[in-house]
Amino acid sequence: MSANGILPEARTAIKGRVWPCGPRLSGMTERPDLTSESAAIWERKAAFWFEYMGPEGNALSREVIFPAQLRLLDLQRSDTVLDIACGGGQFAKVMARQVARVVTSDVSPTFVERARAQAIAEGLSNIEFRVADATDEAALRALGGPFDAVSCTMAIMDLPVIAPLMSAVFALLRPRGRFVFTVMHPVFFSSRTRQIEEQFDTQGEVSVERALKVTAYLDVPVEKGAGVIGEPQPHYYFHRPIAKLLSACFEAGFVLDGMEEPAYAGDGDPKLAFNWRNYPQFPPVLVCRLRR
Repeated sequence: MSANGILPEARTAIKGRVWPCGPRLSGMTERPDLTSESAAIWERKAAFWFEYMGPEGNALSREVIFPAQLRLLDLQRSDTVLDIACGGGQFAKVMARQVARVVTSDVSPTFVERARAQAIAEGLSNIEFRVADATDEAALRALGGPFDAVSCTMAIMDLPVIAPLMSAVFALLRPRGRFVFTVMHPVFFSSRTRQIEEQFDTQGEVSVERALKVTAYLDVPVEKGAGVIGEPQPHYYFHRPIAKLLSACFEAGFVLDGMEEPAYAGDGDPKLAFNWRNYPQFPPVLVCRLRR
């Protein structure tokens, strides 16, 4: 509700946004039975996502995610890097401009084909594109190595199982190698998160406060949700509380030695009630660095 629309008989108005979700499947997070279906969904909508993200990635990627990942990766010119679940290859290209060689993989052949063509068009010859399922340990191990660093950008919450990924990455890294991944923040972003805007009148001055309402954290069921409004179809989200997410890393042998919770600077348009730029106190993503 805008300031001009405040009702004289109501001094406080509340409105909220509920993230869309599909049918509840189970309270279990690890769902190997959904690997084939999940991969098929991403292949069907890869072309849409490639166009939506653009050659350099969307604003969240460019302004929040990529800078944090680069800080934690601490890339060196001589590095050979693996980028798992690369999507349209936006971050792989960022890294390719800073390191000797990048190997990328994605479960979607469409993503891989389009990312390869875009990299060639931009004159990047030090990227190798491969089709590989991030839930298939053998397929990941076949990507080569050893690697100085591995990245996985905004994909783990889309994976039905993550133990194969963790085991494969641990095996592919050099000793003391870095594994940096980013997920939607498990605390502040799930199908049980509601964005809230309150408008109130204090002595004739209209003010707005924004907050998040989290109705569940430890047990959020596997559900389908829209990553982008208007995409061809929703995909599965596999919510993992931070302890469960990191436990999978530790069980593979990793040590956590870096973490960031980057957020927007709060430079959003006040008229856009549910733009994450207007929620600078709530990081939309969690970025972790693990060492072998």
